[in-house]
Amino acid sequence: MRIEHLEIFVNAAQTQSFTKTAQNMNMSQPAVSLAISSIEKQLGYQLFSRSRRKMLLTPAGRSLYNSIKSELIDYRTAVSKAKRIAMSEGQITLKVGLIGILAEQLMLPGLIRQFRRSRDTVNIEFFVESSPVLFEKLASHELDLVLSTPEAMPRFPDFTAYTIGKLKWCTLVPNDHPLAEKDLDGKDLVFLDLSCSSPLITLMQDRIEKNCKQSRIFFANNVVAQTMMVYTQQGLAIQPYTGPLDDDNCEVNGLKRVPLDVKVSSDLTLFTCKDVLNEHVLDLMNWLKAQKLG
Repeated sequence: MRIEHLEIFVNAAQTQSFTKTAQNMNMSQPAVSLAISSIEKQLGYQLFSRSRRKMLLTPAGRSLYNSIKSELIDYRTAVSKAKRIAMSEGQITLKVGLIGILAEQLMLPGLIRQFRRSRDTVNIEFFVESSPVLFEKLASHELDLVLSTPEAMPRFPDFTAYTIGKLKWCTLVPNDHPLAEKDLDGKDLVFLDLSCSSPLITLMQDRIEKNCKQSRIFFANNVVAQTMMVYTQQGLAIQPYTGPLDDDNCEVNGLKRVPLDVKVSSDLTLFTCKDVLNEHVLDLMNWLKAQKLG
């Protein structure tokens, strides 16, 4: 059972409203409902009795709430204390959330290597999740930074956003594929399904699908699976990127990336909590902003 789901439950028990909990935790209301349903499914009993006017804890839900609310506070206190001790000993770890797009794969490795040359005590861990999960973890301080797009930010944000680059689009194809943009119609295409694609990627895929009426559309549940389908010649993938597609990046392990000239665009944006005080988070954030990418 995920700790963040239990925190959502505690907040919902206190507000007696999924809508207020969504606002408090910078989430969508469906995400709150899904988290509560997930807990109920695992436990095998209902936590709330639902009516049109309000939501009330069931007796079992009340018992669970009374038992875990203080435990969650203790958990957060223990995590924060351990982190402060680790940082005081020179072990600094920053956690960065990614949505798994090509732009991150092309851009981040070289940038982070360069950043750490003068900051070798700073370690950076990456976590790939869907945008709603990333923002949920950012709000609860399980992540320090999230790299995403403005379209994916929750409706009730408590985050600061910094643009670090412009997103462009390319088609991922086998090296021997003679692709031009006009050739897309009639080709098999591999899209990301809604569970893992950002609003921007979904918009782009819809645009491509409307212009490619002769194409068959297949779906993958993450970027790795999408790329594997291109490797096995089951279709071509449309992916966002930032910066130049130079010779080093353009051809990788039998695949090449062909730029697409389309009007669907957005910013690659770095998000952090407004109340962030960690000097190392601010250092990484400001350093990435200064690179003026794409």
